Amino acid sequence: MRSLPAPLPSFLRSSIPLLLLLAACSTPGVPPPTPGVDVVAYEAHLKLDPFTLRVYGRTRIAVRHPAGLDALDLGLDWAMAPRRVTVNGERVEPVTSGDRVRVPLAGGDSSLVELTYGGVVEEGIYRTEHGGVRVVYAEGWPARTAGWLPAVHAPADPARLDLHLSVPDGFQVAASGVRARPSRVEQGRDGAWRSYHFTLDGDAPVYTFAFAVADSFAVVSDSTAAGLSVRHHLLPPDAAEADRLARTPAVLDTLAALLGPYPYAAYATVQVPMAYAGMENAAASFLQAELYTAADRRLVEEVNIHEAAHQWFGNDVVPADWRDLWLAEGFATYLTTVVYERLDGEDAARRMQVRMATLPERFARRPVVPEDYDAPEDVLSATVYQKGGAVLHLLRLTLGDAAFFDALRRLRAAYADRPLSTSALQAFLEETTGADLDAVFGYWVYGKATPLLRTAWDPRTRRLSWAVEGDGGTLAGVPFELLVRQTGRDVYVKATDGAVVLPASVRPEVHPVGILLDVE
Repeated sequence: MRSLPAPLPSFLRSSIPLLLLLAACSTPGVPPPTPGVDVVAYEAHLKLDPFTLRVYGRTRIAVRHPAGLDALDLGLDWAMAPRRVTVNGERVEPVTSGDRVRVPLAGGDSSLVELTYGGVVEEGIYRTEHGGVRVVYAEGWPARTAGWLPAVHAPADPARLDLHLSVPDGFQVAASGVRARPSRVEQGRDGAWRSYHFTLDGDAPVYTFAFAVADSFAVVSDSTAAGLSVRHHLLPPDAAEADRLARTPAVLDTLAALLGPYPYAAYATVQVPMAYAGMENAAASFLQAELYTAADRRLVEEVNIHEAAHQWFGNDVVPADWRDLWLAEGFATYLTTVVYERLDGEDAARRMQVRMATLPERFARRPVVPEDYDAPEDVLSATVYQKGGAVLHLLRLTLGDAAFFDALRRLRAAYADRPLSTSALQAFLEETTGADLDAVFGYWVYGKATPLLRTAWDPRTRRLSWAVEGDGGTLAGVPFELLVRQTGRDVYVKATDGAVVLPASVRPEVHPVGILLDVE
């Protein structure tokens, strides 16, 4: 039987079931990416009515493509009817089918495509409130950004964003990127509208392009030791809770020390009354409104660290395919424990890693990288979060701290703004460290088995002993730890020790630290 269950890490406890609930909603049937297509940048001009969710949009798309390509497939929700489409300034007639817009190209190896469109949003922008404050926000995973933006909706094609958003005067806006200039009011036949302009100076997946519109935000400004601007956007009822995010500069500095420079010009958090714990929107993490007043004051910080880690892995280094989702979620999960290790000490990380390595059998016995899948939602589970995090912990222990973290910094530098596959990760780690990782990846990433930790307890001698079975040799000599809990006292021991003598005769609990094991 499995060891006594411990709760999920708090950021997963909040996010996993609710993310799956969200994923059960309809997802736009957007077209798959066309090989060779590389979108460089999106320039979106939107006029949004927060009361009706009616959008008028005009988006320019700068795209590189094979010279022989005769059409560009874009995803745009059927409710956003294209009204005018041009390629390099010349009007063309697109072919629309459901959520697909096929734009004929004029030749060459690059194009500037412009679409004018509009309608009432069906997916991707949502209306809610918190404490009497009205909030309208965009949420794009995995392809819901198609509800308001014509785009190539694939994680492997990150791009830059230039967002011009007009809303009725009196509303405030937070968005991906940094504000390019002060907002300004324009008078129209339908009243006064305030225009905001945000620029995202680094590439990011389209599903991380987002904005939030509210009656008002309470904004708290800060900065990292390196001078990076940090801004927290809170809803007025919870404005006094900004101190829960006071360590954000230290978090960003810690991640930068581990992985290299932060990839964007600024970092922000935005309090949003959404159903799930957090979303790693580019340069502007959205955090669930209820977290700010949760009894566990650290909960919102944990979610923020997870989403901040995504700015490096997930947003800057992007998964090559949805089947490689663990390269975003597993990295963010594990890096959260590493940040706490750096900020609060080894025991803080150990406690989180125990929870990380405790998950139901149906998730533990699934491959981290599925052989196939029908939709991105099929990949989203505790497997890619927790088992993915456990794989990284095992790689760290196998390679050693110096080699592991040096490889992560090199990996991030090599794959910034371009897709990373699981096979490429293995090849990179092997080339960088000289290690043969076939067995580790074969068993833990692509395999379905879970090793057994067989324990024996002798109350007379108070000796606890153990041995690992069925690990395919992947754990031999690896100095992972076990948490041994007895009469309220926790002891961490090296698994390679094989046994420990405890002070009491009461049978202890045994929990692996960061490694998935069935404990018997």
